[in-house]
Amino acid sequence: MGKVAEELVIAASLAEVWSLYFEPRSWPAWVDEFHAVESISAGYPEAGGRLVWRSGPSGRGQVTETVIEHEPRRAHRIRYADPHSEGEQLTTFAIEGEGTKVAIELVYGLMEPGVLGPITDRLFIRGQMRAMLIRSLEGLRAEAQELAAASAPPAEAGEP
Repeated sequence: MGKVAEELVIAASLAEVWSLYFEPRSWPAWVDEFHAVESISAGYPEAGGRLVWRSGPSGRGQVTETVIEHEPRRAHRIRYADPHSEGEQLTTFAIEGEGTKVAIELVYGLMEPGVLGPITDRLFIRGQMRAMLIRSLEGLRAEAQELAAASAPPAEAGEP
């Protein structure tokens, strides 16, 4: 099993970031290679909820996610499977200063690792998985900060 983790701080409130994270209409703008939702259960994103989505042509293909933990405004853990890998992803949210720290930890295994699987993972796959997390987090930050700026009250005359 491989493991990658990334985190960043977003200049937006926890409520804004949390809401954006679970808004399906926003996913194409920030989830790496996200193309479309194929199905979403009525209970999603609560524990037991299920989401099936597909990526663009250079992405992961069809991805099935099952929620195993959902703690509002704190944590969201899923079990996922796509054609090449399966594993768990934990996303945590915390207030940090005037922003929100979002951290994602991905533990994954290759579906057909082959004899050279551990070497291939260490040399190639792990870097791709980390880059996927970074692109998604940076996209989330850009979307959340844009929404936060749009909803901020206008500055008073004389304020910077």
